[in-house]
Amino acid sequence: TALAIAAGATPMMGLSSAVYGPAISGLVGGSNYNILGPAGALVNILMKFSSEYGPEIIPRLAFVSGLIIMGVFLLKLEKYCTVIPLSVLEGFSFGVAITIGCGQLNNALGLKGLKKHPEFYMNVMETVENAGELQGHEFTAFLIFFVVLFSLMKFLPGKPWIVPVALLGILYGFICDKAIPSIRPTLLMDMYPKMLEGAVLIDFSYLKKDIPLSVVLVGSLEVAFVAVLETLISARIADNRTWTRFDQKKEVFGLSLANIVAGFFGGTPCTGVLVRTAVNISSGATDKISQFINAIVVLVVVLLLLPVFTYVPMPVIASILLTSAFRLMPLKVMWHLIAIDISEFIILLFTTFVCVFVDGAIGLIAGSFICLLRNAVKSSKTQYKHEVEVDLNSTQLLVISFFDNLTFINAGEIEVAMLDLIKKTKPDFVVFDCSEVENIDADGLEALQNLFKFQKYYTMALVLQKTSTNVIENSGWFKKAADDTFFFANGTEARNHVYKKGITLPEDADANQVTGGEGDDDYKQA
Repeated sequence: TALAIAAGATPMMGLSSAVYGPAISGLVGGSNYNILGPAGALVNILMKFSSEYGPEIIPRLAFVSGLIIMGVFLLKLEKYCTVIPLSVLEGFSFGVAITIGCGQLNNALGLKGLKKHPEFYMNVMETVENAGELQGHEFTAFLIFFVVLFSLMKFLPGKPWIVPVALLGILYGFICDKAIPSIRPTLLMDMYPKMLEGAVLIDFSYLKKDIPLSVVLVGSLEVAFVAVLETLISARIADNRTWTRFDQKKEVFGLSLANIVAGFFGGTPCTGVLVRTAVNISSGATDKISQFINAIVVLVVVLLLLPVFTYVPMPVIASILLTSAFRLMPLKVMWHLIAIDISEFIILLFTTFVCVFVDGAIGLIAGSFICLLRNAVKSSKTQYKHEVEVDLNSTQLLVISFFDNLTFINAGEIEVAMLDLIKKTKPDFVVFDCSEVENIDADGLEALQNLFKFQKYYTMALVLQKTSTNVIENSGWFKKAADDTFFFANGTEARNHVYKKGITLPEDADANQVTGGEGDDDYKQA
């Protein structure tokens, strides 16, 4: 309920998801411990869309994202959704924490009737501008419950303290409503009076509002990406704690069906949530049927006790969500990154900034893209080894052996380095040995072509292996140069080719080799 409210949905939407999600995952999912339901990871994405298009868009996002996740399952793309660096993941978590926490300031301060803006930061500014109008009795209630809950979770961790605190909040709300109206806080029933009519787990009223399909598609892509990521990470952490292994494909399939059903019947999107999963593990669960049992318990509570929950004060809900927000802040990771790599810390802050001021999914993608470029630059220093063989007539053969990859990441730098090496050694013949190169792309091919333009000055040969010849053999350069026969399958054939051009090596040629690199290291970083 609290996370649904934080996302701009109705409490009943969150309760529906808490029933359908674990029920379906408990039957067809791939993890024995992961429990699906509304998640904080989706709050900033859902809030962005619900603030502009209303809560009616949220079930549509759940349904369409379920279809997209089914596509991920069928195309076996789930493994690519989890290739996210630590700094980006924690930056995303920090952004979620800020979104959840700041989104509850109105309830914490007792502010009502403030203007709603599509942009999250504008809503925060609206709250700050009207902070002087806070209601003392509501803020006091929030402060007491927040301090109590935060202290319990800080100093007595490992217990589901939210449950007893929420029950105390309900008791407090009931007493104020019936006996002390002068300090009565805003209750859940005041914000959502339809809850007094009873539980509605099948609700198609969201279809009455027209919402552009393009908006739903964009939002669903973001939800699907984060849902798969969060669910698989939660399941993997559960495996690490229990020494088990979940079925990744089944888990994605279960996640897909859960969102399709939850969205169709009017619920919020659902993902795996580590907090619920951790409670499931600590309770002694050993099979995924525990998820189904969880769904049944939630269903019974909703059907029988929903009117009771309407007495929970909104300041108490704010205290629960703000406590969760503070616990999501990755302070330890931030200090760790500052100590080992300040660049990763800056990427974390950048990801957080984009998540808060632009969009959560875009923040994940932008942060990951920066990390990819950064690591690509680091890995661009491909290794190569060169040696100069001298014959009896002082004729020189330069043999350059490449390792790893020759791609767009390092092709330009390799080309420049090779030209400098040829200019420095001034050989009569050159052999480029690419037999240890695992991958050559179009940029690597262009670099080799540029090097072979110097054939008018040197006799050149190129050694390839089968795994790296597709790009070259399919090129017009290869077909055009086939008659020149400077492509060879191994170093011996390449040497024989240049030997026929007039080079004569002595029997102890190995003793006359001049190797590149500093000291005894034959490897040189390009």
